[in-house]
Amino acid sequence: MADLTRAFPWGSTSVGPIESWPETLLIIVNTMLASRHPMFLWWGDDLVQFYNDAYRPSIREDKHPRALGQPGRECWQEIWHIIGPQIDAVMTRGEASWHENQLVPINRNGKLEDVYWTYGYSPVRDSTGKIKATLVVCTETTETVLAKRQLERETQRLADLFQQAPAFFAALGGPEHRYELVNPPYLELIGRHDVLGKAVKEAVPEAGEQGFIELLDRVFQTGEPFVGHNMPIQLLSSTSQALELRYLDFVYQPRRNAEGSVTGVIVLGIDVTENRRAEQLLLQSEKLNAVGRLASSIAHEINNPLAAVTNLIYLAQQAALNPEAKSHLASAEIELRRVSAIANQTLRFHRQSTNPRTVTGAELIDATIPLYQGRLLNARVKVERRDRATQHVTCFEGEMLQVLSNLIGNAIDAMIPKGGRLLIRTRNGCDWRTGRKGIVLTVADTGHGMSPYTLSRIFVPFFTTKENKGNGIGLWISRGIVDRHRGHLTVRSRQSIAGSGTVFALFLPIDAVQTS
Repeated sequence: MADLTRAFPWGSTSVGPIESWPETLLIIVNTMLASRHPMFLWWGDDLVQFYNDAYRPSIREDKHPRALGQPGRECWQEIWHIIGPQIDAVMTRGEASWHENQLVPINRNGKLEDVYWTYGYSPVRDSTGKIKATLVVCTETTETVLAKRQLERETQRLADLFQQAPAFFAALGGPEHRYELVNPPYLELIGRHDVLGKAVKEAVPEAGEQGFIELLDRVFQTGEPFVGHNMPIQLLSSTSQALELRYLDFVYQPRRNAEGSVTGVIVLGIDVTENRRAEQLLLQSEKLNAVGRLASSIAHEINNPLAAVTNLIYLAQQAALNPEAKSHLASAEIELRRVSAIANQTLRFHRQSTNPRTVTGAELIDATIPLYQGRLLNARVKVERRDRATQHVTCFEGEMLQVLSNLIGNAIDAMIPKGGRLLIRTRNGCDWRTGRKGIVLTVADTGHGMSPYTLSRIFVPFFTTKENKGNGIGLWISRGIVDRHRGHLTVRSRQSIAGSGTVFALFLPIDAVQTS
């Protein structure tokens, strides 16, 4: 560019021949030509152009070498609306400017290209302080900007993958294990959203109480990862804001810097709670089937001697002459009938009836209450009935008797040892969700009631409050039976000084079982 500048016919421009150049122009042009940093100069009112070798690659053959000595407005028509006001601010007011990674498209390679620049415009003054030119110190940053954008796109793509990943993830920093990065599944797991920048013990205090902070400390201090399988943890539920038992498969992986030092811990894992629950239900189902087979076998074995004993009592009644003996035999017959009914219900528990019947609510209650006469008397429980249902329902009678038997038996147990009132009601009803008509059977007691925790788990198989006296499957089976009859079983309970008790309401639609 120094050779081209010396050979250029400057006399044909407003600058004039080199011999007439003012000292300021000679100094700035020589300084610019000797610099290896891209520089550009607009001189005088016509903004006659000078530039150095470092600048030349940016304009390429589209403007070089004709840009040398050319007026600025003529050379840069495509971007004059951008740079014109900036140059005018320098030439008229002496306002220097600085722009980083500024998009200034220019014509090159035969087309208008997006070109990015970091540049500054500065006034050039003569010895009297008068502004004579605009000096441009610049660097083309197109490759840098495009590379940064590509990196940002890749980073965003990775961030999107990270956000959409089905596994939970968190990046913890420092010995205090502060949250630096988390994804939505992790936030959903811990039931919180404002954790960034906080230490785990502050953001998730229940984790520390269960030993997980100690595990993080060990990984951070030793640099050895920790892998957990089916690890139980009580975490805050995002819906109920109460602690909820979860099971996790996860890894605590040490995070290292370039020198190999541990700087944090990566948390990665999946919530396997549903799988664990499915496994438990499968196990419970297998236990239930075993219980059913055993109960059926026992009931079958009991029925045979029951029939023989019943016949013997009948014969004894015919031969007995003593009134007291006859009374005892009558009581024995009643008790045998009760035992026989229980045995038959046990058989129905394992063997589904295939013959639905049309019955009333009163008939179902009439068939159930006699089974509990002895327990009601011993428990000092008074039965209060009110039958208002006039509708008939088609159902598997044996299964409905099993449900009522379970509800009444539980109600009696709830009133031991203080006694109380057992309220049994029937009425016509309607399912407000479907509009279907049916009957409602209500079994209520004045017993001790249930706590919220017990109330939330009474339909869970094998959950019991009766210790060794119950197997915890009665209500679970009952609700299953009611569901198969397209009805619903609801419960409410209260524990208070003013009064305690529990109310079960059973709705059965008229066509609980289709007969055709």
